[in-house]
Amino acid sequence: MKKFILLFATVFAFAFNAMADTDPYVVDDNAIDQLFAEATEVSLSDINDGFINSGILMPDAQNTNQAELKQANPWGAWAICWFVGGFGIHRHYMGTKSSMWAIYTFTCGGIFGIVPVVDWIVLLVGAIKDDIRDYCNNDQFFMWL
Repeated sequence: MKKFILLFATVFAFAFNAMADTDPYVVDDNAIDQLFAEATEVSLSDINDGFINSGILMPDAQNTNQAELKQANPWGAWAICWFVGGFGIHRHYMGTKSSMWAIYTFTCGGIFGIVPVVDWIVLLVGAIKDDIRDYCNNDQFFMWL
């Protein structure tokens, strides 16, 4: 059995060696260097602006400014607060500092669940009025103060 495996490995190696001599792929280093020399540098913001202005990513966002694009959906914020409000994820969705979820979590759900309940009520009223701009990007623990 060992001889059969050795014979098979030898034939396999010779077969691959025979195919390695015929290399259909040739790399032209000069052409690659020329492509890099003629290339223009593009930043990530240029790409994002191009997608937004062309309407590829957001077709209805061609005539809106950046402040309107970053506005949180009031009903979305309310729903997130309803399901996972004790972890403060709704605050992250509304644009607060990224450590707010940790503050909510380590205070046992925002002072034992009191803060998320008040957030839920405030967001419900804001969602009915369709205006939660006062609560977006608010870095205070009590967003309604």
